Amino acid sequence: MRRPLLLLAATGALGACGLFHREPTTPGPAPLATPTTPPAPEPASDADLRALVTEALTPQLCPKLLGAFLGLPGEGDAHGPAAGTQASVGRWWIRHCEARTAGDRLELSIAGSGWTWIDRESDGFRVRQYLLFDASASLGADVTLGYDRTRRIASLWMTPGAGVQAAITPRGLVAVEAQGFFATLLGGVAAVTGTSISDRARTQAAELGSRQLRDRLGAGFTMTFDLAHRQVDFMVGALERGQVPERPYPATDGAPWTVNQRSSVWPGGLDVVGPLDATQGALALDATLEEGDGAVVRAVCADALGRYFDARFRDPAATPAAPTGHLLGTVSPAQPTLHLDLPAQVNGTACPMVLTLSTREGSALPARLRYRVAPPGAPAAPAPTVASAPPAAQRVRIEVVGVSVVPQNPSGHAWDLVGGEADTRVITVSVPLHREIDRTPVVADHNDATFERWLPNPLSPATDLPLRFTAVDDDVTSEEFIGSADLTAADLARATPDLSLPLRTAGAVPVQTGTLRLRVTPLR
Repeated sequence: MRRPLLLLAATGALGACGLFHREPTTPGPAPLATPTTPPAPEPASDADLRALVTEALTPQLCPKLLGAFLGLPGEGDAHGPAAGTQASVGRWWIRHCEARTAGDRLELSIAGSGWTWIDRESDGFRVRQYLLFDASASLGADVTLGYDRTRRIASLWMTPGAGVQAAITPRGLVAVEAQGFFATLLGGVAAVTGTSISDRARTQAAELGSRQLRDRLGAGFTMTFDLAHRQVDFMVGALERGQVPERPYPATDGAPWTVNQRSSVWPGGLDVVGPLDATQGALALDATLEEGDGAVVRAVCADALGRYFDARFRDPAATPAAPTGHLLGTVSPAQPTLHLDLPAQVNGTACPMVLTLSTREGSALPARLRYRVAPPGAPAAPAPTVASAPPAAQRVRIEVVGVSVVPQNPSGHAWDLVGGEADTRVITVSVPLHREIDRTPVVADHNDATFERWLPNPLSPATDLPLRFTAVDDDVTSEEFIGSADLTAADLARATPDLSLPLRTAGAVPVQTGTLRLRVTPLR
């Protein structure tokens, strides 16, 4: 998406040449023949400028979109500039694209196949899998320009009008799991009556996915050009004048990046980045593992991967062998970072290249990575600041004292279906060790629950923390998420010895749903 945004710089250059403004004139002698003096040119209107940009932008869209793998964020993603930091959980492979101008408006139609990770629970039934789909969308948009002189940020907005159309059709089987006794019973009744729970799940997934895609596209698009860093960027959604998307790797004063994203990949899945444009010179990759057991990064020819996906989507039950490509490297908790120059060829073949990301063999946990593609020698993004931890030899004992939750869930309803208080349980997990440490008993019908339960063993802040405490409402059919809180080494420094942590929901705007009470005892 870099070339369309270069139009912003070109527009500024044309303006500097006098195409869009009238140069001041110097007074001089009156002309000898006044009637033959040509009239002064009129400055272009805003409507003329928008029409010019629309006409120049339209033919460049489809060549950039065709064959691209557009990232699909998960539910509860952030809005505004922060949306640029959200992890993709799937991809939309664009196979069809038409763009044209209608009057002063841009009309765009795109379609293709894709996949996304779904983890949803409804009425005691849970769907947790990769879902294959076909998707199409069409819209008409007005194109406008803006420039923030102070921040030196040029912006191009594509704002859709009414009538955005989008449809998602799931492919293949949707595996539905019953999460409790009543759900199991309902599943049996549905089977007897000839109603397929899987078919119902496919219908719901189609309706939900289509609505989400319409809402997302209806939010419009923003292209930005940061003149200070020479960085071009693009995102779904309308940013304010002077704003640029936030990215996992901060902008630097070096060469601009071409890819700067974050992805989550589940076992058995595949994420795809690209195709990468190597016509402008050599490229290098930075990758950092943020969660999980690790991930494998490969370079694959785009055509070979396209043939694999064609076979995969033609028959969702088929299991064709994915192209192995060229192994670039592996990230793991022991070696979480990767920096290397990308090869000019893939196993001796010169071809348009894509990067594939997958979990390590045998891993049962999803992997989350951030990665950046930029010219070699570009300054590395600064590492996140890590709070100082207590000495490695120090250990602590932690007691889950209790938890207080608000009377109503974020939807405004009581936690229990019959209007009672929550049946509260707290689950403790070590984030770096990827394992559950403890699960408290359930305190029934109490929004203010007391556990006074010590975690089983002493913990080392250097190796066991952060700890993630998740409070749930344990009903007969399912566990309803109340909120979670993380305990870090920095939190231990202020424990005296009692410590309170807010429980918050996930999503773009987390809501505090309660307070977790802990007690910390250092062991020397």
